[in-house]
Amino acid sequence: MAAQAIKMAPGVYSIEIPTPFHVGSVNVYVLKEEQVTLVDVGPLTEAAWATLQEGLASIGIQMEEIAQIILTHHHVDHCGLLERVRCVSGARTLAHPLAKPYVQLDKEFMAHHDEFFTHLYSQSGVPSEKMIIIEKFQKLMQTFSQPSQIDNLLKHEQIVPLLPEWQVLYTPGHSQSHLSLYREKDRLLIGGDHIIKHISSNAFIEPPRDGSRSRPLTLVQYRTALQMCADMEIDQVFAGHGEPVTNHRELISMRLQKNWDRTNALRQLLTSGEKTAYELAALLFPTLYEKEMPLTLSETIGHIDLLMILHQVEIKERDGVWYYHL
Repeated sequence: MAAQAIKMAPGVYSIEIPTPFHVGSVNVYVLKEEQVTLVDVGPLTEAAWATLQEGLASIGIQMEEIAQIILTHHHVDHCGLLERVRCVSGARTLAHPLAKPYVQLDKEFMAHHDEFFTHLYSQSGVPSEKMIIIEKFQKLMQTFSQPSQIDNLLKHEQIVPLLPEWQVLYTPGHSQSHLSLYREKDRLLIGGDHIIKHISSNAFIEPPRDGSRSRPLTLVQYRTALQMCADMEIDQVFAGHGEPVTNHRELISMRLQKNWDRTNALRQLLTSGEKTAYELAALLFPTLYEKEMPLTLSETIGHIDLLMILHQVEIKERDGVWYYHL
């Protein structure tokens, strides 16, 4: 059966795109006004391409009619098909400035990316034989996306080009390049992976854009951006995965509390003695830590950051490895 776009609100349609990833399908959104805007595109697979074409056709849109593409963030399940859609449609791409090196697959930045994670993972106590995970990230990017470009860089609270009722909101944390789109008249938020009903978004560790600076505290960013949204009047969040969220304040409160539950779990694990971030990740996520190391280490380090800010854990360095203790 051909894919069907679903009308979510006036002028807003959703197409569910299959992905080969554990997270499952991704929602892309079509904003159908005088000109057509596509929000996210899905991964670079034939199944995703066919589904996107079918979904557009179900609401009478051909790929060539897309005027612009907005990326909520740079992860391949959201942006992998970008260049293929651009080539057919001639559409312009709009995104957060920090998406640029990932979308372009900039070689200099990717080398910096690998160097950053080699240092971070060594510091975190990751065994040398596990470092192959860094190469796997590059392979993932090259398999499920291809080099493309961004034509317009979006700023926080600006009005979206071609969409005078929609406003850009920077919502970093899940990624440094994450943004959302807000329509005040009916209190709609196209939220990408910022607020998802059935799973909590991971605040992935990323390298700083300037090699001389400290890495971003991604979980701290994410919590701040969630609190910003909790203060807003939002009736529905159209998420990048799963169903719409209609109780955003309640869900955000639960997510924020879960962070403190995890910091308490980390402190409990440290009662038996000092541990590295890798050892803590293995104890927190015994069935996942090897298979999903970037996710579980990001989650662990993010919560250590919270504890460090509050002076609730201490750190010592030995032979280039960081050990945490109470």
